Amino acid sequence: MIQNKYFRSSLVALLILFPAMANLYKNMGSGTLILLTLAGLGVGFRSPRPVFSRGEKWLMGFFVAYLSVYLLSAGLHVLTGVLGEIRGRHFEKEAYLLTFIPIGFFFRRLQVPQRVLWWGVSLGGILAGCYAMADFGWIDIGYRVRGAYNPIMFGCLSLTMAFMAIQGYRFFRRRHVLLVSVPLAGFFLGTVASILTGSRGAWIATVAFFGITLCHLGKNLRRLELALIAGTFCLALLGAYLVPSTGVADRFHLARNDLQKYARGDVTVENSVGLRLASWKACLQMVKKHPLLGIGPGNYRPTIVAMSKAGRLPYAVDVYYTQPHNIYLAVLVDSGITGLAVLLAILFLPVGIFFDRIRRTKPDPPAAAYAGLILSVGYIHFGLTETIFGRNLFVAFYVIMLSMLLTLSAASETAAGQ
Repeated sequence: MIQNKYFRSSLVALLILFPAMANLYKNMGSGTLILLTLAGLGVGFRSPRPVFSRGEKWLMGFFVAYLSVYLLSAGLHVLTGVLGEIRGRHFEKEAYLLTFIPIGFFFRRLQVPQRVLWWGVSLGGILAGCYAMADFGWIDIGYRVRGAYNPIMFGCLSLTMAFMAIQGYRFFRRRHVLLVSVPLAGFFLGTVASILTGSRGAWIATVAFFGITLCHLGKNLRRLELALIAGTFCLALLGAYLVPSTGVADRFHLARNDLQKYARGDVTVENSVGLRLASWKACLQMVKKHPLLGIGPGNYRPTIVAMSKAGRLPYAVDVYYTQPHNIYLAVLVDSGITGLAVLLAILFLPVGIFFDRIRRTKPDPPAAAYAGLILSVGYIHFGLTETIFGRNLFVAFYVIMLSMLLTLSAASETAAGQ
Protein backbone atom coordinates (compact mmCIF):
# COMPACT_ATOMS: atom_id res chain seq x y z
CA MET A 1 0.00 0.00 0.00
CA ILE A 2 1.22 3.52 -0.86
CA GLN A 3 2.06 5.30 2.40
CA ASN A 4 2.53 8.94 1.30
CA LYS A 5 -0.83 10.44 2.24
CA TYR A 6 -0.54 13.47 -0.06
CA PHE A 7 0.34 11.34 -3.07
CA ARG A 8 -2.43 8.90 -2.23
CA SER A 9 -5.01 11.66 -1.69
CA SER A 10 -4.11 13.27 -5.02
CA LEU A 11 -4.53 9.95 -6.82
CA VAL A 12 -7.88 9.27 -5.16
CA ALA A 13 -9.14 12.71 -6.21
CA LEU A 14 -7.90 12.14 -9.76
CA LEU A 15 -9.66 8.78 -9.99
CA ILE A 16 -12.94 10.18 -8.65
CA LEU A 17 -12.87 12.96 -11.25
CA PHE A 18 -11.63 10.77 -14.10
CA PRO A 19 -14.99 9.37 -15.41
CA ALA A 20 -16.59 12.81 -15.60
CA MET A 21 -13.61 14.78 -16.85
CA ALA A 22 -12.58 12.26 -19.50
CA ASN A 23 -16.08 12.43 -20.98
CA LEU A 24 -16.23 16.23 -20.95
CA TYR A 25 -12.71 17.48 -21.70
CA LYS A 26 -10.40 16.53 -24.53
CA ASN A 27 -7.20 14.66 -23.69
CA MET A 28 -8.25 14.08 -20.06
CA GLY A 29 -8.64 10.37 -20.74
CA SER A 30 -5.26 10.00 -22.44
CA GLY A 31 -3.58 12.27 -19.90
CA THR A 32 -4.84 10.22 -16.96
CA LEU A 33 -3.85 7.00 -18.73
CA ILE A 34 -0.29 8.27 -19.16
CA LEU A 35 -0.02 9.46 -15.54
CA LEU A 36 -1.28 6.17 -14.13
CA THR A 37 1.00 4.20 -16.45
CA LEU A 38 4.04 6.17 -15.30
CA ALA A 39 2.99 5.70 -11.68
CA GLY A 40 2.55 1.99 -12.32
CA LEU A 41 5.97 1.67 -13.90
CA GLY A 42 7.46 3.62 -11.00
CA VAL A 43 5.98 1.78 -8.04
CA GLY A 44 3.70 -0.95 -9.31
CA PHE A 45 6.33 -3.62 -9.99
CA ARG A 46 8.25 -3.28 -6.75
CA SER A 47 8.40 -6.21 -4.35
CA PRO A 48 6.32 -7.70 -2.95
CA ARG A 49 4.35 -7.99 -6.16
CA PRO A 50 0.53 -8.09 -6.00
CA VAL A 51 -1.31 -11.36 -6.46
CA PHE A 52 -3.46 -11.78 -9.57
CA SER A 53 -5.94 -14.49 -10.41
CA ARG A 54 -5.33 -16.90 -13.28
CA GLY A 55 -7.99 -15.13 -15.34
CA GLU A 56 -6.32 -11.76 -14.81
CA LYS A 57 -2.96 -13.16 -15.90
CA TRP A 58 -4.54 -14.59 -19.03
CA LEU A 59 -6.13 -11.21 -19.71
CA MET A 60 -2.74 -9.48 -19.49
CA GLY A 61 -1.38 -12.06 -21.92
CA PHE A 62 -4.17 -11.37 -24.40
CA PHE A 63 -3.44 -7.63 -24.31
CA VAL A 64 0.15 -8.46 -25.26
CA ALA A 65 -1.08 -10.89 -27.93
CA TYR A 66 -3.38 -8.23 -29.42
CA LEU A 67 -0.46 -5.94 -30.28
CA SER A 68 1.69 -8.90 -31.31
CA VAL A 69 -0.87 -10.13 -33.86
CA TYR A 70 -1.11 -6.64 -35.36
CA LEU A 71 2.68 -6.45 -35.69
CA LEU A 72 2.81 -9.94 -37.20
CA SER A 73 0.08 -9.11 -39.71
CA ALA A 74 1.80 -5.89 -40.73
CA GLY A 75 5.22 -7.49 -41.10
CA LEU A 76 4.04 -10.43 -43.19
CA HIS A 77 1.83 -8.33 -45.46
CA VAL A 78 4.57 -5.79 -46.14
CA LEU A 79 6.88 -8.64 -47.14
CA THR A 80 4.25 -10.17 -49.42
CA GLY A 81 3.22 -6.82 -50.93
CA VAL A 82 -0.37 -6.86 -49.65
CA LEU A 83 0.36 -3.86 -47.39
CA GLY A 84 2.18 -0.89 -48.85
CA GLU A 85 3.81 0.51 -45.69
CA ILE A 86 3.82 0.31 -41.92
CA ARG A 87 2.95 3.39 -39.90
CA GLY A 88 3.16 3.77 -36.14
CA ARG A 89 -0.34 5.21 -35.86
CA HIS A 90 -1.74 1.87 -37.03
CA PHE A 91 -0.50 0.28 -33.78
CA GLU A 92 -1.01 3.22 -31.44
CA LYS A 93 -4.27 2.11 -29.81
CA GLU A 94 -3.15 -1.50 -29.58
CA ALA A 95 -0.04 -0.31 -27.73
CA TYR A 96 -2.18 1.86 -25.42
CA LEU A 97 -4.07 -1.25 -24.34
CA LEU A 98 -0.83 -2.64 -22.89
CA THR A 99 -1.05 0.03 -20.18
CA PHE A 100 -3.57 -2.28 -18.53
CA ILE A 101 -0.61 -4.21 -17.08
CA PRO A 102 1.23 -1.42 -15.17
CA ILE A 103 -2.04 0.23 -14.17
CA GLY A 104 -3.34 -3.09 -12.83
CA PHE A 105 -0.20 -3.50 -10.73
CA PHE A 106 -0.45 0.08 -9.53
CA PHE A 107 -4.10 -0.20 -8.43
CA ARG A 108 -3.32 -3.31 -6.40
CA ARG A 109 -0.53 -1.44 -4.64
CA LEU A 110 -2.68 1.67 -4.15
CA GLN A 111 -5.57 -0.39 -2.70
CA VAL A 112 -8.27 1.76 -4.26
CA PRO A 113 -11.12 2.54 -1.81
CA GLN A 114 -14.65 1.53 -2.85
CA ARG A 115 -15.85 5.11 -2.57
CA VAL A 116 -13.62 6.12 -5.49
CA LEU A 117 -15.63 3.96 -7.87
CA TRP A 118 -19.11 4.88 -6.69
CA TRP A 119 -18.57 8.60 -6.29
CA GLY A 120 -16.65 8.67 -9.58
CA VAL A 121 -19.28 7.04 -11.80
CA SER A 122 -22.16 8.82 -10.03
CA LEU A 123 -20.47 12.18 -10.49
CA GLY A 124 -19.70 11.21 -14.07
CA GLY A 125 -23.37 10.56 -14.80
CA ILE A 126 -24.53 13.71 -13.00
CA LEU A 127 -22.10 16.05 -14.78
CA ALA A 128 -22.72 14.41 -18.15
CA GLY A 129 -26.47 14.96 -17.75
CA CYS A 130 -26.08 18.57 -16.60
CA TYR A 131 -23.73 19.32 -19.48
CA ALA A 132 -26.00 17.61 -22.00
CA MET A 133 -29.08 19.57 -20.93
CA ALA A 134 -27.16 22.86 -20.98
CA ASP A 135 -25.60 22.06 -24.34
CA PHE A 136 -28.88 20.94 -25.82
CA GLY A 137 -31.05 23.71 -24.41
CA TRP A 138 -28.83 26.78 -24.26
CA ILE A 139 -25.75 26.51 -26.43
CA ASP A 140 -27.82 25.36 -29.42
CA ILE A 141 -25.14 23.62 -31.49
CA GLY A 142 -27.57 21.07 -32.84
CA TYR A 143 -29.77 18.43 -31.22
CA ARG A 144 -27.02 15.78 -30.90
CA VAL A 145 -24.93 16.55 -27.84
CA ARG A 146 -21.26 15.87 -28.52
CA GLY A 147 -19.34 15.97 -25.23
CA ALA A 148 -15.55 16.09 -25.52
CA TYR A 149 -15.35 14.43 -28.94
CA ASN A 150 -18.49 13.16 -30.63
CA PRO A 151 -22.05 12.00 -29.85
CA ILE A 152 -21.21 8.30 -30.11
CA MET A 153 -18.47 8.27 -27.46
CA PHE A 154 -20.34 10.65 -25.17
CA GLY A 155 -23.56 8.65 -25.46
CA CYS A 156 -21.92 5.26 -24.86
CA LEU A 157 -19.85 6.34 -21.87
CA SER A 158 -22.68 8.36 -20.28
CA LEU A 159 -25.01 5.36 -20.42
CA THR A 160 -22.30 3.07 -19.07
CA MET A 161 -21.66 5.39 -16.11
CA ALA A 162 -25.39 5.68 -15.47
CA PHE A 163 -25.81 1.93 -15.05
CA MET A 164 -22.53 1.54 -13.18
CA ALA A 165 -23.66 4.25 -10.76
CA ILE A 166 -26.89 2.47 -9.86
CA GLN A 167 -24.92 -0.65 -8.91
CA GLY A 168 -23.60 1.45 -5.99
CA TYR A 169 -27.10 2.07 -4.60
CA ARG A 170 -26.54 -0.13 -1.53
CA PHE A 171 -23.10 1.41 -0.90
CA PHE A 172 -24.70 4.82 -0.44
CA ARG A 173 -27.75 3.51 1.42
CA ARG A 174 -25.55 1.88 4.09
CA ARG A 175 -24.04 5.28 4.86
CA HIS A 176 -27.23 7.34 4.92
CA VAL A 177 -30.65 6.88 3.38
CA LEU A 178 -30.54 10.34 1.80
CA LEU A 179 -27.32 9.50 -0.02
CA VAL A 180 -29.22 7.17 -2.38
CA SER A 181 -30.06 10.36 -4.26
CA VAL A 182 -26.45 10.37 -5.51
CA PRO A 183 -26.56 7.13 -7.57
CA LEU A 184 -30.15 7.84 -8.59
CA ALA A 185 -29.13 11.25 -9.92
CA GLY A 186 -26.15 9.69 -11.71
CA PHE A 187 -28.44 7.03 -13.18
CA PHE A 188 -31.11 9.49 -14.33
CA LEU A 189 -28.83 12.23 -15.65
CA GLY A 190 -26.39 9.81 -17.28
CA THR A 191 -29.32 8.24 -19.13
CA VAL A 192 -30.58 11.67 -20.17
CA ALA A 193 -27.12 12.56 -21.48
CA SER A 194 -27.03 9.40 -23.60
CA ILE A 195 -30.52 10.04 -24.93
CA LEU A 196 -29.70 13.60 -25.99
CA THR A 197 -26.74 12.37 -28.05
CA GLY A 198 -29.08 10.39 -30.28
CA SER A 199 -26.54 7.54 -30.30
CA ARG A 200 -28.62 4.50 -31.15
CA GLY A 201 -25.59 2.24 -30.92
CA ALA A 202 -25.43 2.94 -27.19
CA TRP A 203 -29.10 2.23 -26.59
CA ILE A 204 -28.88 -1.38 -27.80
CA ALA A 205 -27.08 -2.23 -24.55
CA THR A 206 -29.94 -1.14 -22.28
CA VAL A 207 -31.67 -4.54 -22.22
CA ALA A 208 -28.50 -6.29 -21.05
CA PHE A 209 -27.78 -3.46 -18.61
CA PHE A 210 -31.21 -3.77 -17.03
CA GLY A 211 -30.87 -7.54 -16.79
CA ILE A 212 -27.57 -7.18 -14.89
CA THR A 213 -29.08 -4.51 -12.64
CA LEU A 214 -32.10 -6.64 -11.77
CA CYS A 215 -29.90 -9.66 -11.04
CA HIS A 216 -27.84 -7.52 -8.67
CA LEU A 217 -30.46 -5.41 -6.91
CA GLY A 218 -33.57 -7.51 -7.36
CA LYS A 219 -32.93 -9.64 -4.26
CA ASN A 220 -31.39 -6.93 -2.13
CA LEU A 221 -33.83 -4.03 -2.38
CA ARG A 222 -37.40 -3.50 -1.38
CA ARG A 223 -40.02 -3.40 -4.11
CA LEU A 224 -40.50 0.32 -3.60
CA GLU A 225 -36.80 0.94 -4.18
CA LEU A 226 -36.77 -1.20 -7.32
CA ALA A 227 -39.83 0.66 -8.57
CA LEU A 228 -38.02 3.94 -7.90
CA ILE A 229 -35.00 2.83 -9.95
CA ALA A 230 -37.11 1.47 -12.81
CA GLY A 231 -39.32 4.55 -12.72
CA THR A 232 -36.31 6.84 -12.88
CA PHE A 233 -35.11 5.15 -16.06
CA CYS A 234 -38.56 4.97 -17.65
CA LEU A 235 -39.18 8.64 -16.88
CA ALA A 236 -35.99 9.60 -18.71
CA LEU A 237 -36.91 7.43 -21.71
CA LEU A 238 -40.56 8.46 -21.90
CA GLY A 239 -39.80 12.13 -21.51
CA ALA A 240 -37.15 11.99 -24.20
CA TYR A 241 -39.42 10.17 -26.62
CA LEU A 242 -42.47 12.35 -26.07
CA VAL A 243 -40.67 15.70 -26.19
CA PRO A 244 -40.23 16.35 -29.94
CA SER A 245 -37.26 18.68 -29.52
CA THR A 246 -35.06 15.86 -28.17
CA GLY A 247 -35.07 14.18 -31.58
CA VAL A 248 -35.26 10.68 -30.05
CA ALA A 249 -38.40 9.68 -31.95
CA ASP A 250 -36.83 11.06 -35.12
CA ARG A 251 -33.73 8.90 -34.61
CA PHE A 252 -35.88 5.75 -34.55
CA HIS A 253 -37.76 6.88 -37.64
CA LEU A 254 -34.50 7.67 -39.41
CA ALA A 255 -33.18 4.19 -38.64
CA ARG A 256 -36.26 2.63 -40.20
CA ASN A 257 -36.01 4.89 -43.25
CA ASP A 258 -32.28 4.12 -43.59
CA LEU A 259 -33.01 0.39 -43.65
CA GLN A 260 -35.69 0.87 -46.30
CA LYS A 261 -33.29 2.92 -48.43
CA TYR A 262 -30.59 0.29 -48.06
CA ALA A 263 -33.01 -2.38 -49.22
CA ARG A 264 -33.66 -0.27 -52.34
CA GLY A 265 -29.94 0.25 -52.93
CA ASP A 266 -30.11 3.93 -52.02
CA VAL A 267 -27.08 4.46 -49.74
CA THR A 268 -25.36 7.82 -49.21
CA VAL A 269 -23.16 9.30 -46.49
CA GLU A 270 -26.33 10.61 -44.82
CA ASN A 271 -27.65 7.05 -44.43
CA SER A 272 -25.81 6.07 -41.22
CA VAL A 273 -27.41 2.62 -41.01
CA GLY A 274 -26.94 1.88 -44.68
CA LEU A 275 -23.29 2.95 -44.80
CA ARG A 276 -22.52 0.65 -41.87
CA LEU A 277 -24.16 -2.31 -43.56
CA ALA A 278 -22.36 -1.52 -46.81
CA SER A 279 -19.02 -1.25 -45.01
CA TRP A 280 -19.56 -4.54 -43.19
CA LYS A 281 -20.30 -6.32 -46.45
CA ALA A 282 -17.15 -4.83 -47.99
CA CYS A 283 -15.07 -6.06 -45.03
CA LEU A 284 -16.14 -9.64 -45.66
CA GLN A 285 -15.10 -9.27 -49.28
CA MET A 286 -11.66 -8.01 -48.26
CA VAL A 287 -10.73 -10.94 -46.05
CA LYS A 288 -11.82 -13.77 -48.32
CA LYS A 289 -8.28 -14.29 -49.60
CA HIS A 290 -6.59 -13.46 -46.28
CA PRO A 291 -8.73 -15.01 -43.51
CA LEU A 292 -5.95 -15.87 -41.07
CA LEU A 293 -4.20 -12.50 -40.68
CA GLY A 294 -6.42 -10.12 -42.65
CA ILE A 295 -5.03 -7.57 -45.10
CA GLY A 296 -2.87 -5.64 -42.63
CA PRO A 297 -3.35 -2.70 -40.22
CA GLY A 298 -4.34 0.55 -41.93
CA ASN A 299 -5.18 -1.17 -45.21
CA TYR A 300 -8.97 -0.76 -45.01
CA ARG A 301 -9.23 2.60 -46.76
CA PRO A 302 -6.66 1.93 -49.51
CA THR A 303 -8.44 -1.35 -50.25
CA ILE A 304 -11.81 0.41 -50.39
CA VAL A 305 -10.41 2.91 -52.89
CA ALA A 306 -8.91 0.09 -54.97
CA MET A 307 -12.17 -1.87 -54.93
CA SER A 308 -14.09 1.23 -55.99
CA LYS A 309 -11.76 1.88 -58.93
CA ALA A 310 -12.14 -1.75 -59.97
CA GLY A 311 -15.93 -1.40 -59.91
CA ARG A 312 -16.38 -3.91 -57.11
CA LEU A 313 -18.38 -1.61 -54.82
CA PRO A 314 -22.07 -0.79 -55.39
CA TYR A 315 -21.89 2.66 -53.77
CA ALA A 316 -19.72 5.77 -53.87
CA VAL A 317 -16.37 5.43 -52.11
CA ASP A 318 -17.28 8.12 -49.52
CA VAL A 319 -20.02 5.85 -48.15
CA TYR A 320 -17.42 3.48 -46.70
CA TYR A 321 -15.57 6.09 -44.63
CA THR A 322 -12.09 5.33 -43.23
CA GLN A 323 -13.21 2.53 -40.88
CA PRO A 324 -16.12 0.07 -40.87
CA HIS A 325 -17.85 1.23 -37.66
CA ASN A 326 -17.59 -2.23 -36.13
CA ILE A 327 -14.65 -3.29 -33.95
CA TYR A 328 -15.05 -6.98 -34.79
CA LEU A 329 -14.92 -6.48 -38.55
CA ALA A 330 -12.22 -3.80 -38.25
CA VAL A 331 -9.95 -6.25 -36.43
CA LEU A 332 -10.89 -9.04 -38.83
CA VAL A 333 -9.72 -6.84 -41.72
CA ASP A 334 -6.55 -5.71 -39.93
CA SER A 335 -5.38 -9.02 -38.47
CA GLY A 336 -7.80 -11.74 -39.57
CA ILE A 337 -9.40 -14.50 -37.56
CA THR A 338 -6.34 -14.63 -35.30
CA GLY A 339 -6.73 -11.01 -34.24
CA LEU A 340 -10.49 -11.38 -33.89
CA ALA A 341 -10.03 -14.33 -31.52
CA VAL A 342 -7.70 -12.26 -29.32
CA LEU A 343 -10.13 -9.32 -29.35
CA LEU A 344 -13.00 -11.56 -28.26
CA ALA A 345 -10.85 -12.82 -25.39
CA ILE A 346 -10.10 -9.23 -24.29
CA LEU A 347 -13.80 -8.38 -24.28
CA PHE A 348 -15.34 -11.61 -22.98
CA LEU A 349 -12.73 -12.85 -20.49
CA PRO A 350 -13.54 -10.02 -18.01
CA VAL A 351 -17.19 -11.10 -18.17
CA GLY A 352 -16.14 -14.58 -17.08
CA ILE A 353 -13.91 -13.21 -14.30
CA PHE A 354 -16.68 -11.02 -12.88
CA PHE A 355 -19.27 -13.82 -13.12
CA ASP A 356 -16.90 -16.15 -11.28
CA ARG A 357 -16.39 -13.62 -8.49
CA ILE A 358 -20.14 -13.14 -8.16
CA ARG A 359 -20.61 -16.91 -7.93
CA ARG A 360 -17.86 -17.34 -5.34
CA THR A 361 -19.15 -14.61 -3.01
CA LYS A 362 -22.84 -15.50 -2.82
CA PRO A 363 -25.15 -14.62 -1.13
CA ASP A 364 -23.67 -11.10 -1.04
CA PRO A 365 -21.46 -10.69 -4.14
CA PRO A 366 -19.44 -7.47 -4.61
CA ALA A 367 -21.26 -4.63 -6.34
CA ALA A 368 -18.00 -3.82 -8.14
CA ALA A 369 -18.29 -7.14 -10.01
CA TYR A 370 -21.72 -6.13 -11.32
CA ALA A 371 -20.35 -2.74 -12.32
CA GLY A 372 -17.60 -4.66 -14.11
CA LEU A 373 -20.23 -6.61 -16.03
CA ILE A 374 -21.83 -3.33 -17.08
CA LEU A 375 -18.51 -2.07 -18.42
CA SER A 376 -17.60 -5.30 -20.22
CA VAL A 377 -21.05 -6.03 -21.65
CA GLY A 378 -21.36 -2.39 -22.68
CA TYR A 379 -18.18 -2.48 -24.73
CA ILE A 380 -19.24 -5.78 -26.32
CA HIS A 381 -22.43 -4.08 -27.51
CA PHE A 382 -20.86 -0.76 -28.48
CA GLY A 383 -18.34 -2.57 -30.66
CA LEU A 384 -21.16 -3.72 -32.94
CA THR A 385 -21.64 -0.22 -34.35
CA GLU A 386 -18.36 1.55 -33.56
CA THR A 387 -14.64 0.80 -33.78
CA ILE A 388 -14.26 1.28 -30.03
CA PHE A 389 -10.56 0.49 -29.69
CA GLY A 390 -9.79 2.91 -32.49
CA ARG A 391 -10.55 5.85 -30.16
CA ASN A 392 -8.22 7.07 -27.41
CA LEU A 393 -11.04 7.86 -24.99
CA PHE A 394 -12.65 4.44 -25.37
CA VAL A 395 -9.27 2.78 -24.76
CA ALA A 396 -8.42 4.94 -21.72
CA PHE A 397 -11.84 4.48 -20.12
CA TYR A 398 -11.80 0.71 -20.64
CA VAL A 399 -8.26 0.18 -19.36
CA ILE A 400 -8.56 2.40 -16.27
CA MET A 401 -12.07 1.37 -15.22
CA LEU A 402 -11.46 -2.34 -15.90
CA SER A 403 -8.28 -2.25 -13.82
CA MET A 404 -10.12 -0.52 -10.98
CA LEU A 405 -13.10 -2.89 -11.07
CA LEU A 406 -10.93 -6.00 -11.13
CA THR A 407 -8.99 -4.64 -8.16
CA LEU A 408 -12.09 -3.77 -6.13
CA SER A 409 -13.94 -7.00 -6.89
CA ALA A 410 -10.83 -9.03 -6.01
CA ALA A 411 -10.53 -7.22 -2.68
CA SER A 412 -14.20 -7.89 -1.94
CA GLU A 413 -13.77 -11.57 -2.83
CA THR A 414 -10.78 -11.86 -0.49
CA ALA A 415 -12.69 -10.17 2.33
CA ALA A 416 -15.68 -12.46 1.80
CA GLY A 417 -13.45 -15.53 1.99
CA GLN A 418 -11.85 -14.54 5.27
